[in-house]
Amino acid sequence: MGNSPSKNQHGIQGTIKNSSSSQQQQGLSLSDETGNEPNDPDDSRPLPTINTTTTTSIASAKSRAQQQPISSSASKQKTYGLDIDMSLARDLNNKYPLSNSNTSSVSTNSDSSFSMRAVPQVMTPHVGSVPTNSSPYFSDSQFDHSPMSLPPIKEENDTAPSSVSSSFRKGSKIPNQRSSKPIILKRAPHDLSCTDQVNVDDMIEKLLYLGESRIYHSKDFPFRSWEIQLVCTMAREIFLNQPSLLKLQAPIKVVGDVHGQFTDLLRILRLSGVPPETNYLFLGDYVDRGKQSLETILLLLCYKVKYPDNFFMLRGNHESANVTKMYGFYDECKRRLSTKSWKMFVDVFNTLPFAAIIQDKIFCVHGGISPQLTNLKQVTKIQRPTDIPDDGLLTDLLWSDPDSSIKDWSLNDRGVSYTFSKKNIADFCSTFNFDLIIRGHMVVEDGYEFFARKKLVTIFSAPNYCGEFENWGAVMSVTTGLMCSFELLKPHGIKRKK
Repeated sequence: MGNSPSKNQHGIQGTIKNSSSSQQQQGLSLSDETGNEPNDPDDSRPLPTINTTTTTSIASAKSRAQQQPISSSASKQKTYGLDIDMSLARDLNNKYPLSNSNTSSVSTNSDSSFSMRAVPQVMTPHVGSVPTNSSPYFSDSQFDHSPMSLPPIKEENDTAPSSVSSSFRKGSKIPNQRSSKPIILKRAPHDLSCTDQVNVDDMIEKLLYLGESRIYHSKDFPFRSWEIQLVCTMAREIFLNQPSLLKLQAPIKVVGDVHGQFTDLLRILRLSGVPPETNYLFLGDYVDRGKQSLETILLLLCYKVKYPDNFFMLRGNHESANVTKMYGFYDECKRRLSTKSWKMFVDVFNTLPFAAIIQDKIFCVHGGISPQLTNLKQVTKIQRPTDIPDDGLLTDLLWSDPDSSIKDWSLNDRGVSYTFSKKNIADFCSTFNFDLIIRGHMVVEDGYEFFARKKLVTIFSAPNYCGEFENWGAVMSVTTGLMCSFELLKPHGIKRKK
């Protein structure tokens, strides 16, 4: 671990259907479930050529690409499963009763579809991406095929952007475009004598500034409980007014687990851009394990409040009362703020959507697929707010995992949900006419890992997870032409072995 992903053999094959010659050239056979994975060292199929791009200014759409030879040596990727004792989690639930979040005054239309229709134009795709008028993503025509080559990858640059918006707090390297009409959340809107209020722009800028400050001590949380409550209440209403199954449009950046690694979240914003110039979809697992889950989830919710039609968040298995009691978020709230604030966040977690579809072709979810999922309307009909049950469709969407060693559904070693095979993925994509599944939920060494002949990719965005895994972090960029590429975060803070 710790080696650059650009030295591993990963490539993205074309998925243009109705092109038998293209499939023959790539050597693809969807019915061959026992064949080599695309990232196997002994897989000799030709792979597309990669352009390695340099980091660009956040406010600039210009970028440069530099051809780089790829090493012929490749090693099998490692995947780390982190088991959770759910029986213990359920026992703990009795000790910390929650406020009732199963009712809401906000009406929702869960059957309606939601798309980014009035979204501002985002930045021009980086060099190595396909033009906006191109055919399906991962298109053969966009690459010069040669062995030992990779998908488009952009790596992080340590330098700050050369030009940023002038409207952000001095001292922060991450820009924040202030709203022309300030978003003000009032503590008592009907009480003229109460002047307590929150400016969402001020909160975002304070978080960005403190996240980059060397004198900020994470034990001191800079916001009061009532300020947290205002943001949580507004975010909760926004989530409930959007469907359980989001229908989104590209271009968009897809981010995997961040797990309270706040400084790495800021690195993602510096690398991939800030809203609204960049549209985002986060796949869940925002809290637990990391030291700054409060800052992480609060910044994400502030962005959601400010840009409800550009910034999207799915639910992960850690967005749960039971799991957060075991893996750090409850203790962090109790230590740095209050248990009341933890309940506020859990109430928001119970309203998060469960999955998203990008331009009818890419299915995005935190965990994976379910043997119970036969119609996508089943997802839209799951009522929110809701806890995560012990089993069933919702549990599978948030907990299931791929397993290359099985031929059909099997019980998950985590003790929750199932594992699915290459055949299950092929059947799912065929049934619902999807070209790709993007999911998180697992630590992968290079930040991304393919499965089932590149029909599924795991994205993990917390580099050097827990300070010990030495993994890279990755963000997946999906352009208007449905061309996918990766933006990578180095695992900083690794101690060199003597």
